[in-house]
Amino acid sequence: MAGHGLVIAGFAALAVLTTWPLTLHLTDHVVGHAPREATPALNIWSMAWVVHQLPRDPLGLFGANSFYPYARTLAFSEHLLIPGLMAAPVALTTGNWVLAYNVITLFTLVLAAWAMFGLAHHITGDRLAAFGAGALYAFHSWNTNELVRLQILSNAWFPLLILALLRYFDQPRTSTAAQVALLYGLQSLSCMYWALYAPILVLLVGASLQTFRPLPWRQLGRLASGLTLPMLAVGLILVPYVRVSRELGFERSVPDPLPMARYLAVLPGNLLYGRLLATGGPNQGAAHFPGFLAVALAVAGLWSSRRSGAAAGVRFMLGVLMVSGALLSLGPRIVISDTPVALGPYAALRAFVPGFQNVRYPERFALFLMLGLAPAVALGLRWLRPHTGNAGTGALVMLLWLEHLAVPAYLDPLAGGAAIPEVYGRLRERADVRVTADLPAFRHRLERFDALPMYYSTAHWKRTVEGFSGYFPPTYNFTKWRLLHFPAPESIAFLERFGVDTVIVRPEGAALIQVARDRGWPVEGPFAGGHSLVRLPRSRVAPSFDEPASTGKGLVEISRTGWRVQASSPAARNAVDGDLDTSWSTPERQQKGEFFRVSLPTATTVSRISVSVGEPYEFPMRLKLLGQDPSGAWTEIPFDDASAYDRLFGSLLRRPQQASLDLDIQPHMLQAFRLRIAETDPFGMPWTMVELRAFRPR
Repeated sequence: MAGHGLVIAGFAALAVLTTWPLTLHLTDHVVGHAPREATPALNIWSMAWVVHQLPRDPLGLFGANSFYPYARTLAFSEHLLIPGLMAAPVALTTGNWVLAYNVITLFTLVLAAWAMFGLAHHITGDRLAAFGAGALYAFHSWNTNELVRLQILSNAWFPLLILALLRYFDQPRTSTAAQVALLYGLQSLSCMYWALYAPILVLLVGASLQTFRPLPWRQLGRLASGLTLPMLAVGLILVPYVRVSRELGFERSVPDPLPMARYLAVLPGNLLYGRLLATGGPNQGAAHFPGFLAVALAVAGLWSSRRSGAAAGVRFMLGVLMVSGALLSLGPRIVISDTPVALGPYAALRAFVPGFQNVRYPERFALFLMLGLAPAVALGLRWLRPHTGNAGTGALVMLLWLEHLAVPAYLDPLAGGAAIPEVYGRLRERADVRVTADLPAFRHRLERFDALPMYYSTAHWKRTVEGFSGYFPPTYNFTKWRLLHFPAPESIAFLERFGVDTVIVRPEGAALIQVARDRGWPVEGPFAGGHSLVRLPRSRVAPSFDEPASTGKGLVEISRTGWRVQASSPAARNAVDGDLDTSWSTPERQQKGEFFRVSLPTATTVSRISVSVGEPYEFPMRLKLLGQDPSGAWTEIPFDDASAYDRLFGSLLRRPQQASLDLDIQPHMLQAFRLRIAETDPFGMPWTMVELRAFRPR
């Protein structure tokens, strides 16, 4: 036990140094990549929701409070079930979820290092060599980059799962099969990525070991049957994700390949190689540097340990993990020097294995490479130890860690516990408050700022409009657009019909408070921190919007054969080609004067123009419709702006995959028509049009 205590203390010291100066700010800062890092706030919210909801309504676990009015919003991103339960004692004792999150982040690093230590010690029998493997696995560049994503960092159960499989193939006992099942469940319920990867890991490790030391079918069946229970638990967790994906059309586009050069990229600020090697980004294209020393030691270890029997099986397993991890991490296409050279094996996973259509970053398969590399490094250290001695081997272990060290870590402030603005805690006991929104709102593509009010909602758990996640719901852009223009009449009308009864106004929104007072709305505050509450007394109990427009029996679609199209941006034909996978779009933000024009082959009576928005649901704002009659004269054609946008919101809410902005007009005989942006909107959203259709009276 004393030996294990020293090992854990050593890993704890490395965790503190790797994340320095986090330990000086555990209660009010988190590790980030940039100011206002959103992912830690999202993860804390997820963990807090799990701990809040499980004892109250476990069957309603996924019915979280963000992104009103959607249900199952926990399934928009990671659930962090196991990390949340691990953090619960600290959070419930201190009342500070930032502290709990940071403690579990450090604990997760130590646990990962200790888990790999256990696997490497089982393979080598050398504690110092195993310590080097643990230090490499927990603190290598790619894993350290994931400090902002606790769900990805929660990979400690993989080494223990491999260790349990090794022990089962050595001595196939029921108790060992139960350990395999438990560790499989813990890893799969920590992160949805790892839930997808865990079956692949078990197959790779099991097939490798079976090749060299085959077990009878009966014993393999015992192992497989033991996995039934955790796989069932994972399946139950997957159900809300599948339902949300089908209902809202959540699916990732084909991911970009990972250039092989990323394996020679280090973290920004790397102490040894920061000025010599390229640096990786915070998300896709992250640094995957395995370490020059690590690769050299792994080669030496695998070469020096050539034996028959079980050792050969372990060596083969490590090689399989390294090769499969490297190849799968490259994504659907293998690229060398910016040139695609072949399809990668990941393409088959995306095409044939359910779940991989929703994976954003295949490069996370690089973890498999490290699962094989770290024990191989331990073999190399064991082989060298008689030549280098304890001191020399210890120096190599420290160099393994130093190759990846990049300090100081960037810290982002995040209020925890009693430091959360008072207004959010005041809402906890307010039964008259159902749905909240935070103002002033932010423009398009500043979604990360919505992570903060979502995190603050952990103080009251009321439904809130705001949210941040891996997927944003179809109505998100529309809702934020309306919020940005509060207190414009269309914004007020929208919020009241939407069901928002309480607006939380931050200190910088003092002008909004004065408007509210002038209109006689109930205002409370300011509270400590400068926030105020504005009540919307006419708010509906639930969203109330017009049904999406229907062609019905009174309209017939006008054939698009012979249409000539012209637009202010290229690729106008994409909006009339009948292909839902193509679209036309303005540049970064739609500007006054941008247009889309259609010339009809013959003059036709038109009574509806339908703009299909589709994902990413970037609709035209401040839109005007102009028509050219057969004489060639152009005039503006009026339409009910409020009704059209209400129906757009209704379609985004009820049938997002067929959402459209439908402009119903009095029948006009038109030779051409033009959609034009009449005013630049400060929301700053592009206009993306999947398809454009026109209809005539029947």
